[in-house]
Amino acid sequence: MSRHLYTLFQPIQGYGRVAFYHYLEFKPSLLLAPFVSCFWLTEPAPADQKSRLMCVPEVDRVLPNGCSDLIFEHDIYRNQYRTLYSGCYDMPFTIAYDWNFPVRKFGIRFFPGGAHSLFGISLEDFANSHSYIDSVLPFWKQELQYEILETPSIFKRIEMIEEYLLCKASQNPTQHTLINNLLYDIFSVNGITKVQELAQREAVSTRQMNRMFYQWIGTTPKKFCDIVRFQAMMEKLQSQGIYDGLSLALDYGYFDQAHMIKDFKRHYGESPLIAFRECNQ
Repeated sequence: MSRHLYTLFQPIQGYGRVAFYHYLEFKPSLLLAPFVSCFWLTEPAPADQKSRLMCVPEVDRVLPNGCSDLIFEHDIYRNQYRTLYSGCYDMPFTIAYDWNFPVRKFGIRFFPGGAHSLFGISLEDFANSHSYIDSVLPFWKQELQYEILETPSIFKRIEMIEEYLLCKASQNPTQHTLINNLLYDIFSVNGITKVQELAQREAVSTRQMNRMFYQWIGTTPKKFCDIVRFQAMMEKLQSQGIYDGLSLALDYGYFDQAHMIKDFKRHYGESPLIAFRECNQ
């Protein structure tokens, strides 16, 4: 993947609203920027904050972002470990937290196309689902998950996984100029384009482009464009001081607010007005 693409698309996630769970993101090194959007961490707040924080909502909202994730989980109460691969989602979902059964997670959010480029796997079969890592990457080293989660320093964990991923990148990363060009075309217009226009611009058939997106991203070009547009709208909602639904609809290619709200709810689970309030709490 091209490093320049990383500067054009920095997806927003819905984590971090639950006060008794901490959520942090960390940027990858420049060498990994073409493959990794960010590293992230969620973990329960210290136990002495329980009484003060238990009054807040216990659900986090996870938003479609065109990415896929490798997730290292540690069930602290049962002292159990597991590693999951989360494919590209085109719909939102929620994560519920239980203070009595705390779980610590460390994740790698792959940039769109990054997982396929590093590992050479087709992502179509893993879309909208979580899978155990063995079924996705049979060559995965299970001991790496224990080393990562048992390392106290988040920066040391990132150093360890970056070393592993850079090794994969140097072995034989899959590269493709066409997918880079298509992603650039989509990011540069915030996803506001038609599939036929994309195909004509890159002199490729829509059938070939669909096959490529299933393989590299895990979804269709149309759904991916919708996700990119939704992410651009989320960025706008986070930055504007006053909610203006009409301007939001017109700025992002909708003929009216009703169509925009319907599309937005499909990706967020609630209306853009509620999203605006949640972004500015």
